[in-house]
Amino acid sequence: PGVSAAMGPVILSSRELARMREQLRDSSAIPDTREDERGNMKTLSDARSGRWPNTLEAGRKNKEAARAASSVADEQARRVTDRLEATARAEERSKHIQRASKKLYESTERVSSFHSSLLLSDVLFEREAQIQHAETMKSRLERHDATFVREQTHAIAVASTAEEIKLTERRARAAETKDFVLAQIEEVRSNARAEFALDKKEGAMIRQRALEEAEEQVLEKEQKRATAVADAAATAKANDALKAHRFAEAVEAAGFEKSAEAFARRKELTNLARAARETAKRAEAQVRRDKIVAVMETQLRTKKNEDESRYTREAAVVEAAARRKEQAVAADRAEDAAMIHRSRQQQLAIREHERSRARDEETAEVARWQLRSVELEAEEQETVAQTKAEARRIQTARVNQMRRKQAKARFELEQEMEDHQRGQLAMEQDDALFAHYADTCVAAWAAQGKSTRPMLVELAKPRDRVTRVGYSVD
Repeated sequence: PGVSAAMGPVILSSRELARMREQLRDSSAIPDTREDERGNMKTLSDARSGRWPNTLEAGRKNKEAARAASSVADEQARRVTDRLEATARAEERSKHIQRASKKLYESTERVSSFHSSLLLSDVLFEREAQIQHAETMKSRLERHDATFVREQTHAIAVASTAEEIKLTERRARAAETKDFVLAQIEEVRSNARAEFALDKKEGAMIRQRALEEAEEQVLEKEQKRATAVADAAATAKANDALKAHRFAEAVEAAGFEKSAEAFARRKELTNLARAARETAKRAEAQVRRDKIVAVMETQLRTKKNEDESRYTREAAVVEAAARRKEQAVAADRAEDAAMIHRSRQQQLAIREHERSRARDEETAEVARWQLRSVELEAEEQETVAQTKAEARRIQTARVNQMRRKQAKARFELEQEMEDHQRGQLAMEQDDALFAHYADTCVAAWAAQGKSTRPMLVELAKPRDRVTRVGYSVD
């Protein structure tokens, strides 16, 4: 009361009063009832908002509906296109099949033979037309020849009259031409005489030049002959001179031999004197050489002694080195012998170990083979059992295979019978079709006025019942 008196009266609007009452009612309601009421209100809100066209959910649903409608329309259009394309392909395939069937039918022996007879009929018809055309052309040519003969006779008669006039004119022109030609001939003769005189003069000059050249050639030949004779004479003279020279050389050689003997005797005396002088000189040189040799021997002995002492020292050094080397080699040999002994002992131990190991392995191998023999016997028994089972299976499979083959043979026999009946029916239909085709062609050729004998002969030939190939009967 004190607060109300202090604040005064409070004025509330109807909306505030309703809100306060709602809050009091909600606070005093049961929780489950409040949840149900919220659910109902949400359902009503969703139902009300679901009819709104401008929400995000409505836009999404509209897009999905439009997409589904577009997909359905595209699918229907594709199906229509596929049906049209399938119809077009079927029609095209039917056309190809009909064209191939027609070509195949026309390529058969019977139809080919009948077409050959049609071609022969056309050829005969064309041949008759050609013969008729040739006769027409021949008669036309004969008429043309007769007309030409008449025209030619008339032309000859006209030409004979005109020929006399032309002959007179030709004679006059010939006389004029004769005078002109005679004048030209006289001029040509004068020119020819002048040219002949000029040619004769040139010929005389050429002949003179030829005579001069011949004389020059004769002189040249004479000069060559004279030169050759002179060369021959010179050669003969040289040969004679050579012979004389050789004779003189022989005489000179004989005189030279005589003079050589005298010179040899003089030379011998001179040599003896020279030998005496040389002996004296050699004695003097020998004395000088002996002195030099004595000095050199002294020097050589000194050098020999020095070399021997040096060689002795070097030999001692080499011998000491050789002894050391022999001692080292002996030590190496002893070490090698000890090493070889150790190696032999090791090899013997290794061989003994290998033999013991081989015995152990052989014993283990024998045990393994014994065990393997037992396993092999068990495997062999299992293999025999498997082989028997496989044989029984193969036998069963072969029996089933024979049954299948028998069933297949029966089926193939039935198929062959059906194929035979279908083939016989096809042959009958083919005969009827060919008969209709042949009758139509014969009627058409007869209507065109062509010969039907080749076609009738071809149709009258007996034919094989299988290949439909015609053959002649002698």
